[in-house]
Amino acid sequence: MKQLTSANSIDELLSEHEYSLLVFSASWCGPCKSMSPIVEGVSNMMRERFNAIKVDVDDSPSHAADYGIRSVPTMVLVKNDEIISQHVGVMPPQKLMQWLEQLT
Repeated sequence: MKQLTSANSIDELLSEHEYSLLVFSASWCGPCKSMSPIVEGVSNMMRERFNAIKVDVDDSPSHAADYGIRSVPTMVLVKNDEIISQHVGVMPPQKLMQWLEQLT
């Protein structure tokens, strides 16, 4: 999973693949910490289908605002710069895979 940093832009990361999974989280968020290895594992298994990008809401508050993020963890699936689906909260690995397989 790639990390949005000051060295790269969201547009640059989104342009790398037709589908991108934006994972909005925070270092202080317990559910985010439990969700991180799940997303990492699923994104590694499905890397040919989408690009996974981790966005820390404290480091990138403007991106969180742009995507209307009000709670973390939130996953936003984007296709060619358009939001096609969003999920708030922790999701078990199998359910995450099903969600992504249906949409990508």
